[in-house]
Amino acid sequence: MGTPVQIGYLADHQEFIPTLAQWHHREWAYLRPGDSLEARTARLRGSCGHREIPTVIVSFTGGTLLGSAMLLAHDMDTRMELSPWLAGVFVAPDHRRHGIGAALVRRAVDDATALGVQRLYLYTPGTELFYSCLGWSLVERTRYRGTDVVVMSYDCAA
Repeated sequence: MGTPVQIGYLADHQEFIPTLAQWHHREWAYLRPGDSLEARTARLRGSCGHREIPTVIVSFTGGTLLGSAMLLAHDMDTRMELSPWLAGVFVAPDHRRHGIGAALVRRAVDDATALGVQRLYLYTPGTELFYSCLGWSLVERTRYRGTDVVVMSYDCAA
């Protein structure tokens, strides 16, 4: 039997920051042209909260980071009227299709709900079906920083 998968706050596991920053930078650098790994690392350090916005939630087993999800006040500078946002949902490729991403999203939604959030937003360039299966609804299809994305929402009050 292996070590159980845990979910916690990056604030309590800051040793994962360098790895997480690399993963996020590799996955989404094209959405932030000119951004650096150092800047991304600094943003992660600045988002180390506990059930607050911003916060970073991580999944891990033993000393191995598996994935992340974030709650941010804003994630699309073209939709500043929408807040807060689920962002940075990422699971390491070797650990996908085991429910980790869904568990991270549920934990982020639970934290947002506990904070009194009525509606949570996200945008995604390619995982609309994943979020639809978790109860997220389409807000719009648009282009953001040269990429086709889908903006979705989740009714935390439902």
